[in-house]
Amino acid sequence: MASRSGSTSQGNSSSRGKSKGSSAVNALKRLTRELQDLHSSPCEAVLHLGPVSEEDLFQWEAVLKGPRDHTNPYHNGLWLLDITIPPNYPLAPPKVHFVTPICHPNVHFQTGEICLTLLSGEHWAPTYTLSTTMAAIQQLLSMPGLDSPLNVDVANLYREHDKIGAESLVRFWTVEKRWAGEGKAGFISERTPGSGGKLGE
Repeated sequence: MASRSGSTSQGNSSSRGKSKGSSAVNALKRLTRELQDLHSSPCEAVLHLGPVSEEDLFQWEAVLKGPRDHTNPYHNGLWLLDITIPPNYPLAPPKVHFVTPICHPNVHFQTGEICLTLLSGEHWAPTYTLSTTMAAIQQLLSMPGLDSPLNVDVANLYREHDKIGAESLVRFWTVEKRWAGEGKAGFISERTPGSGGKLGE
């Protein structure tokens, strides 16, 4: 009986391993397709979106652009984002955080953690892509949530209806900490932006 139990346990472990392996293969296929789509239809929310290296498609970088609205305090900003993709993507959302500091109610100023239901998995669906995820993060810059802020200081200014104070703080840090070419994959500039693939291509 013991040997049968052991073989069953080994069988379950083996099947779990195969399941994880097939999930990773499916994720790689999906990421390869998204990368191809980015070359033909670049994401308008970013200056660049692509893998850090050709050897690892599960680690990406993005340079997020501020909203087009000239009156938005984030309008002229650029931020580097780090994107870690799980092996069961797109069944689970990517982990995204700001590398470039940003003053926003829903982003932790020190760690870059983002409070967004899409990224927590609450509203995630396999139909979302890394491109649409970037668009959602850009939209967050125009529509901050004040219920569960990660930056309490700027959130309190908005809560107290001190829009002038909040936006002056946002504009200061948007200029002060604006992305200037740093990143793991290489260097790009605003004159030679990337789309998909490595920075600097």
